[in-house]
Amino acid sequence: MSTERETARRKALLATLFFWAMATPLKLREELESVHGLVASIDLIRADLDWLAEMGLIRWNGEAAQCSERGRDIAALRAKFPGEA
Repeated sequence: MSTERETARRKALLATLFFWAMATPLKLREELESVHGLVASIDLIRADLDWLAEMGLIRWNGEAAQCSERGRDIAALRAKFPGEA
């Protein structure tokens, strides 16, 4: 089960990818800190991207990520984030 901090970070990553065509972990870290006020290491962001990809919310090749159609639905609040009731 995810902690509130993990969930907030993963939702922020998904929201960012919703608005960007593609992003690297470094750019995502900068966005997390400057826009969302969340601090995370690159390793932690990579782990979150792995999780988001496993859930089918993003496409992630280890270098760059982009939102999937399912991820776009969740980011636009048309579907629930995994683990939420």
